[in-house]
Amino acid sequence: MRIHQNPAYQYIESCYGPENTSMQLSRQFADQIGLGGISVSQTEAHLMSFLAAMIRPQKIVEIGTLTGLSCQYFLQSLQGDGCVYTLEKSKEHVELSQQVLKPWIDQGRCHIIEGDARENLAKLQGPFDVIFIDGNKAAYGDYWTWAKANIRAGGLILIDNVFLSGAVWSKPDEQTTTGQKFSPKQVGVMKEMTRQVLDDVTFKSSFIPTEEGMLLAFKR
Repeated sequence: MRIHQNPAYQYIESCYGPENTSMQLSRQFADQIGLGGISVSQTEAHLMSFLAAMIRPQKIVEIGTLTGLSCQYFLQSLQGDGCVYTLEKSKEHVELSQQVLKPWIDQGRCHIIEGDARENLAKLQGPFDVIFIDGNKAAYGDYWTWAKANIRAGGLILIDNVFLSGAVWSKPDEQTTTGQKFSPKQVGVMKEMTRQVLDDVTFKSSFIPTEEGMLLAFKR
């Protein structure tokens, strides 16, 4: 939950300058549905786009569209006639994202896939260059299992929210600094997935200590 932005992020984003109109619209839509606090920060979004661009991606999968903000940053990293496949369960989120992402959808560079990601991921044909995991926290273990089997050698998996706003190091049922509470199941899934990522010798993995915690896994 990105609510109280630290001074470093404020400085970084003052250097970047304001986001473009369609990105601002994504944030506006997220605010309208009361989810502005979980939108990726501009600082993190720039970092993700930069890392993705280093892979020179043609095919990107994003699990969790929300209102299309992070998808726009990934679209900036695409090479040639590449495409982003973004999966979202909420019909309301899909409808809002379609308004924002329409230019890229019309060009065939973005496909929004509505429904449960665990069901729809099986329909996508890899291998993929970049995979971004930012969906249902209780399903992160399943997302990782799919991602590691469908990322190409030299590809990058980015996993957001691995700190669960501090719940992974807090006492059970203790309220986090953002006021959120996560179930023991969610915390257990996140910790186990993190262990699996770091222990998998086929990947070179590392944390980025963002406010929400990001885990990177590079396929050797």
